[in-house]
Amino acid sequence: MPSETTMRTAMQAYLDALNNRDVARIIALFAEGGTVEDPVGSGVHDARPGLTRLVGGLPDGATFTLDTPIRASHGSGAAMAFTVRMVLDGKPIQIRSLDVMQFDDEGLITEMKAYYGPSDITS
Repeated sequence: MPSETTMRTAMQAYLDALNNRDVARIIALFAEGGTVEDPVGSGVHDARPGLTRLVGGLPDGATFTLDTPIRASHGSGAAMAFTVRMVLDGKPIQIRSLDVMQFDDEGLITEMKAYYGPSDITS
């Protein structure tokens, strides 16, 4: 089972890589066969192509900022609440998300679920 420190470090690395548009770094954080559901309810996808599309679709200047410290568990999961700020079609928007990730024994992400709904997307 991964340690709390391992899970927190991986989640911070994920957020940092999003801010730097570092797709290779993001992919390296995921286990082979890892999945992404962003947002929950939109379907589960293989992490590698799913994250490549997600990061590739981010507008220039999008930022990801933690709202609270990353939370770990007694098991192999952790969560982080953050806000994404960006400009789409000339209009500033923000998305408040809660991402929950599961980890394997090596500390790689096996599952990422992003929880946000229409009311979490504001201008």
